[in-house]
Formats: sequence, structure tokens, C-alpha cells
Amino acid sequence: MSQAKVDKYKEYKKNRKKNIAKEKRQEKLAGFCVFGIFLIVVLAVVLSVGKSISNQIEKSKGPLPSYNYVAEEFVLEDYANIMAEE
Repeated sequence: MSQAKVDKYKEYKKNRKKNIAKEKRQEKLAGFCVFGIFLIVVLAVVLSVGKSISNQIEKSKGPLPSYNYVAEEFVLEDYANIMAEE
């Protein structure tokens, strides 16, 4: 082996515990990222399916009734006989 390779190997061997701990941290972080992305994708699929089902249920109920708020006539009961003609 060349001297550069030997020096690199000795440096790695000297810092082996630090390097192994760093590699484990990186693997855990990558695992958490993959799990997070997977969770987001699953949540998006579940929400879209739920929204689709909700829309189908609303569609099957039919349109909402439209209310007519225009007064055709004004009826006021005269309980106190105020408007009674004498």
C-alpha cells in the first residue's frame, strides 16, 4: 500500500469510535427521514380517500335546498288590539 493509504487507515483506526458513532447517527437520521416521508405520503393518501368518500356522500344527498326569503305578504297578529278600528 502507498504511504497515503497507510496514513489514512491509521487515522481511521485512531478515530474508530467517533467514526462508528457518526455513521450510526447518520443511519438513524436517514431512517427517521424515510419514516417521516412515508408517514406524510400515507397521510396524504388517507386524507384524499376520505375527502373523496365525503364528496360522494354529499353528492348522493342531492343539492341543498334554496330558501326564498322574499316576503309575499306581511302578516302581523294584533294581540293588543292596537290596530283595531273603533
